[in-house]
Amino acid sequence: RPRSHTVTTTSSSFTANLSASSSTLAYDREFLRTVPGLLMVTEIVLGLLVWTLIAGTEYFLYPAFGWVMFVAVFYWVLTVFFLIIYMTMTYTRIPQVPWTMV
Repeated sequence: RPRSHTVTTTSSSFTANLSASSSTLAYDREFLRTVPGLLMVTEIVLGLLVWTLIAGTEYFLYPAFGWVMFVAVFYWVLTVFFLIIYMTMTYTRIPQVPWTMV
């Protein structure tokens, strides 16, 4: 006697959100006028100032200055990355990440 099989398919909310979203990125100009946006722009400008001050010294002679340069560059790049994430509103496409904590 043949057995009947039942196949159940489900879709996760993650794939449903991806398929429902549009393919174009939004651009939020108003983000730069908020307090977090202004702080990010200030951090980027001050980070560039730190780069120039460290690069003006002979940081390669002192290991501590090399570490300071690495940290300054790393966090400057991270800040630019987050500014792009927030300006393009990419954070709305990835709801699994706790963006306020990040």
